[in-house]
Order: sequence, then structure tokens, then C-alpha cells
Amino acid sequence: MMGSAKISYYLHLLLSALAFTPSNAKTAAEWRELSIYQVLTDRFATTGLTAPDCWIRSYCGGTWKGLERKLDYIQGMGFEAVWISPVIHNIEGNTTWGYAYHGYWGNNPYKLNPHFGTPDDLKSLSAALHKRGMSLMVDIVINHLAANQTPKAVDYSAFPSPFGNKASFNPPCDIDYANQTSIEDCWLVTTPPPALADVDVANSTVFDAMVGSVVDIVKTYNVDGIRLDTARHIPKQYLAKFQDAVGVFVTGEALNESVAYVQQYQGPLDSAINYPLWFVLVDTFMGRTTFDYLAATIKTEEAAFSDVNALTNFLDNHDQPRLASRDGDDVIRDKNAVAFLMFTSGIPVVYYGFEQRFTGAADPVNREPMWTSKYDTKAPLYQYISKLHKIRAVASSITGKAAYFSSKVQILGTSQENMALQRGPLVVVVSNVGVDGTTASLKVAASNFTPGTMIVDLLSCSTAKVGKAGGFVSPPNKGEARIWISSKHQQGFCPHISS
Repeated sequence: MMGSAKISYYLHLLLSALAFTPSNAKTAAEWRELSIYQVLTDRFATTGLTAPDCWIRSYCGGTWKGLERKLDYIQGMGFEAVWISPVIHNIEGNTTWGYAYHGYWGNNPYKLNPHFGTPDDLKSLSAALHKRGMSLMVDIVINHLAANQTPKAVDYSAFPSPFGNKASFNPPCDIDYANQTSIEDCWLVTTPPPALADVDVANSTVFDAMVGSVVDIVKTYNVDGIRLDTARHIPKQYLAKFQDAVGVFVTGEALNESVAYVQQYQGPLDSAINYPLWFVLVDTFMGRTTFDYLAATIKTEEAAFSDVNALTNFLDNHDQPRLASRDGDDVIRDKNAVAFLMFTSGIPVVYYGFEQRFTGAADPVNREPMWTSKYDTKAPLYQYISKLHKIRAVASSITGKAAYFSSKVQILGTSQENMALQRGPLVVVVSNVGVDGTTASLKVAASNFTPGTMIVDLLSCSTAKVGKAGGFVSPPNKGEARIWISSKHQQGFCPHISS
């Protein structure tokens, strides 16, 4: 039986979950207006801003306090939110796959991971972000708890109550990814250890305790949003209950390339991580397919999702190879890809180190220490992302933020090498030929520009004249993207051009 102290604590968490409605929580509509910078806490910055050498599978020393001390670097690119890796206590010691530096092997949802700092450190990070007008997103795992043992040897008593017994988890089994019931009820990892014991969410005592622990984190640390790990491994009715209880924006991970599959998770949750778009855009910007495929995916998603602008879009992350590791990638392809990311429908997410062209491929080498870059604010992609944020601010100020970020991107035309997109007052033309390629001009047949208007590319300050039906020719730019706007709205980006 549970001790009276544990019963009281559990009841406290449950009542908090039922009653908690954060007064300052941003809605999904407000999150649509943000851009997110994703960090692995252990790899971003140490408390003393040192640069230690470390094994890629071990703790490297990054902390919440170190991250707080490098917020100028993140905000300098224009990001309005920071997504940090899971904060709860993880298993200790070495495993088959190294240490739990990433945070996804939690074993006690009621305690923080001391490797990242103290409760006061996390509160301080949250307060520092909010003082800057920025938001905090925390990665959360409710699907499983970890044990550095095989399934038959798991010591369930090591987990805190009410997780400390075998009945709190589904029976061990390997996932059959062709079977949704198996995806939801079997264990994400069985062997080799650490095993990830699948929480029995149908057990109300266990599920309510897990949700209550998350509500407590949100409340205690003033969390604005959640990235929910392994969301597709949890039945949707329980995702809906989780969303209602936590009271903040939640974007869920459902790793699948099918739009029809992933769209099921927006509804139970506010948002889904946009894996269907990611699979296509990587192939497109690496030049392995034409822009027609990307255009078709955009249209399919607009029809399928209830709010495409609340989806979280990305180019790479901690689970996927970095874009710069791809065959044929170069800085020009990166620029085009991130320009697309920043102006298409949805919330852009940039994984730390992209701006420094980190080249780590598959996990774990895509989790490099950030300090190896010396946080270079003069790096070309750092400067480029900063400029893209400024252009987003101009565009949304012209239409109004709510109108701009609720609008859906319009596809104005595609070719083998180019795509033209309209969002608010902008026409963005992206390319996939890279630094060594050559592009032809792209003839945009129609746009929202008024005939006779002079337009300017905010990246190069080239100009063009708009013709009938808003049509114009976007000339080649050595593979670089162009972002066109009426010259009267260029707001000092090109001072020599009359507004």
C-alpha cells in the first residue's frame, strides 16, 4: 500500500490537474505567431560558459543556467520561443547506448534531472525568457518510464508510486508498426536495454498521476507550451484528456510521412510536428525531386489539417540527420530551405546548430556541443535567419499579426528548380539548385501585387515591375532565394530604393 504522504502528494497532483487553468498561457492562435529554437539542454551551454570535451554519448555539462546566459544569442536571431529537452529525472549510469544526457529516459516524473540544474535554475530560465517577451516550451514524455534492464528484469519498485508495480505498465512486447494497437500498447524499446516500460494509460490512477506530474511542472515553472514525445504511442482519447488537463499549447510527435495518419493527432492535441512536410521538403531542397511534390503536399495538408498554421515545421532535429549532413547540401540550399520554413504556413522550428551548419548525421552525432561553434553571431546562416525574422515582422505589421499568421500560403507557381509562394504582402521564390547550380528566371503569372507596382527583393535589393494580373519575372540569383515586396513597404531594407 502507498504511504499516507505519497497518497497526499498524489491527490495534490490530481487536484492540480483538474483545477489548473494557467492565466498567462498562450493559445494555439498565439503560438502561430512565434518561431521556436530547439535545444538539447546538455549540449547548448555550461553554467560557466566553458567548452569541455566530452563523449557524444555522455553528459557534456550543459545546464539551464548556461542556456539562460546565452539567451542573447538566441534572441539575436529573432526567435520568440525556446524548446528545451525533457526536464525530469532520468536513469543514471552508462547503458548500451550511453548516458541519459538527452532526457528521454525518465524514471521519476516528480523530480528534476540534477545534471541540468536546480529547481531554482529552471525557474530562473523561465523568468528570464518571459522578461524578454519569449516563451518556454518543455519536451514531455508520458508514454513510458525507463529502466536499464531487460523487460523481464525490470525492477518496478524503483519507480515512484503509483508507478512502482508491474500492473502500472502494459505487458512487454515488440511493436508491430503496421498495427496501431501494437503501436499504442507495446514497448517502444525492449532490448537491448534500457527498456522503455509502456505506461498503462487505461489505468486511471496511473494516467492521472502522470498527467498531474506534468501539470505540476507547467505550474511550477511557468511553462508556455509542450512538445509531447511519442504521441502516436498513446491512444487519442488520452491525448485529448492530457491536452485539456495541462492547459497550454501542445504539439505532438507522430513520426509518420502520411498526412492522413498525422492529421488524426491535431484535434486531440493543439498541434502535430509536421513530419509529412519534412519528408518531402528534405528531398525537394536537396534536389532529389521537383517542387511539384512539395506543392502537392502543401495543398493536401491544408485540406486535411484543422489548423495548418499551428503545425510545427522543421528541417532537422535531435532524431533526424542534420540538413548539412545530406549528400549535396550546401549553404545556398540551407538558405532556401530555411526561407521556405519561415514563410510557409505553420510554426518554424530551428534545431540548435543549424545556423552554424553543424553536420552531424544520425543520432547521436547530430547532438554536438554548441560551444564548438563559439556561438558565432557572424555566421552566414545566423545573420540570414535574423534577417528573415525581420522580414516576417515587416510582413505581419502590414496585414496585422493575427491576419498574417492565420493566412495560408498560396502557391503561385513551380518549376523543376523554383517555387513561388505568396504570404500576405510577400512573394517568396525559393530554389533547389544549390551553390553550383544555375537557375532560369521564374515567370510568376499572377500575384496579389497591383499591376504597375515596383517590387523589391529584400534579400538582394533587386527590383522588378509588376504587369498584368500581378504577374512578374523573378530573375535568377545564383541559386539564392528572393523575397519580393512592394517598394513602398520595404521599410529601409534597401535604403537606395525609393519607397
